[in-house]
This record gives sequence, structure tokens and C-alpha cells, in this order.
Amino acid sequence: MKTVITLQELAEADLRPYKEVWLASPVALTEGGHAEDELCLWRASQAVTHDMLSEGTHDQNVAGVWLGVDDIDDPHQVRIIEDSLRLRLQDLNLDGEFYPAETGDSHATGGLTH
Repeated sequence: MKTVITLQELAEADLRPYKEVWLASPVALTEGGHAEDELCLWRASQAVTHDMLSEGTHDQNVAGVWLGVDDIDDPHQVRIIEDSLRLRLQDLNLDGEFYPAETGDSHATGGLTH
């Protein structure tokens, strides 16, 4: 079962137990596995160990939290969530990588650094 929080809850959420933050459409939030309309927005530093990769247990051992977005392809919507998440991670002093599956650092704006 996915842990889902709203954008309003993000401002106060304790994200320390989570190693990944995902964006997902309302449909993807109700599905058990990863769907095409999901995006890994952030991954904590050292979220995946060598043992997890060699055992193929990455998906089972990395705790994630999901935020709903109406249109995952809308750069403006994604940017609003990204900005809020950056502020919250800074408040919690958490390090990690934005858009870990992509080469750039910012999906919404094409390469902003954090």
C-alpha cells in the first residue's frame, strides 16, 4: 500500500523515514505497482545499497511516499511540488537527488540545481 500525502501536508510532513518521493496521477495512486504516470521526484542519498541491487530487492526495501498531481506532464504543477519539496527537505536537512532516473536535475525546468 502506498503512503500518500497531499501538497498541504508536505509542509509539515516528517520525510525522514522515506527514501523516495514520487509524483503520481490520481489513477496511479490507487494502483499497487508503479504505473507509467508516476515520476520519482527525489531519492535520498544512499537509498540503495549494493546488497539491495544484487539481491533485486530495491523496490521492497526503499520506503517511498507519493504526492498526487492532476497532470504529471504539466511542468507548472510539477514545479510547484518540487519547490515545496525542496523547502521541506532543506528544513529537515535531508540530502538526495532530484529526478534520479533522468540526467538533469529538474524535470520541470530542464536543469536547475539544488
